[in-house]
Amino acid sequence: MRSAGRPSRTDVRPKPPRCPFSRAPCTRTALSDFYSIIKNRNEKIRFFFITGITRLSNLSIFSKMNNLNDISMDAFYSCMFGFTEDEIDSYFQPFTDSYMDSRECSFANKEEFRTAVREYYDGYRFSYRSDEKVYNPVSIGLFFSSGCYFENWWNSTGVSTLAVQLARKYDLINIISEYSSVGMNAFTTFDIAMLAESTLTTESVYALLFYTGYLTIKKGNSNHLYLGFPNREISSSFTLSLVTRYAKADSPVQGIAAIGLDAASEGDTETFIKQMSKYYELFPYELLDKDKEKSYQLIFHAFFVASGAQAYAEDSSLRGRADNVIICKDHIYICELKVDEPADIALNQIKNRQYYRKYEGSKKTIHLIGISFSSSSRNIENYMEETIPESSHSRLSK
Repeated sequence: MRSAGRPSRTDVRPKPPRCPFSRAPCTRTALSDFYSIIKNRNEKIRFFFITGITRLSNLSIFSKMNNLNDISMDAFYSCMFGFTEDEIDSYFQPFTDSYMDSRECSFANKEEFRTAVREYYDGYRFSYRSDEKVYNPVSIGLFFSSGCYFENWWNSTGVSTLAVQLARKYDLINIISEYSSVGMNAFTTFDIAMLAESTLTTESVYALLFYTGYLTIKKGNSNHLYLGFPNREISSSFTLSLVTRYAKADSPVQGIAAIGLDAASEGDTETFIKQMSKYYELFPYELLDKDKEKSYQLIFHAFFVASGAQAYAEDSSLRGRADNVIICKDHIYICELKVDEPADIALNQIKNRQYYRKYEGSKKTIHLIGISFSSSSRNIENYMEETIPESSHSRLSK
């Protein structure tokens, strides 16, 4: 006997096994069935559009529907998924005018403001055959709706820990300071199932970072693309997440970097160097033991990128490349790093090669800083500094 309405144990059907992400065939079967239905309704469909974060390579699922047109990198559609410069000026002009007239405005004029917005949220390029770039529609929308508050809105919409984990696993720390060359084959053959099957290559990880919005096209051709961060919002968010994973557990990377940037913004070089020294203590020695000078430069550059500063590594000029340049509202820092060499050699290199010349006329105080690192302590040994006030930018040139 059993109570009415209460099934016995033998009547309860077991739930079907959950389809975990690692079971790629589940996804493929579902998509195959889906495409089969669409293909059988071809005569009734005038237009069919499907989108997602990552593309699917031409696997067997497409035998059910083999007439798809992949427009991911099509130049004709390069402006389809973001706002262009003209659209920003057209649609958001009232927000811009309102901000420029408000007390919160810290920019001298509208063009200065627009340049800052462009550097922070623009830069997505979806085709190497088109120079058109677009703004992230979500970030720029949140920016204007917040009263033009510069923030990493990308973080609030969800940072992909998977992307950062993969970059750390494949030791892609160079991504912080330089463009990455990736063969076009990595984009055309990439499939999300590679994550489950552990068949990812380094180039596949770069392709994933491109598809998930962390990297964009800087230049390229039909054979390979050069990828880099699209803007400061993404470079700051991703670099902070990546550097935090390289650092020792529970390291206060963001706090130290924020204090250092505040000091640099005030022209307080001594405090910024002290914070930088604390920052280097957060990393395991293996990270600073691979390529003497370059590894120190990368970590130095990441310090400012992670804090959202306008920073450049290997900054080109007529007479060479400065290791790192940091541009703040009223100050510019031109830094040269040396390992096991005196700081005055680094400082003299800046002066002799006149790395500062390109920044003359900037109406900012220029700081020339030579920094000496010790390979034994893996930290800053000492530094030397000279400053060029805005009123005498041509002093060292004569």
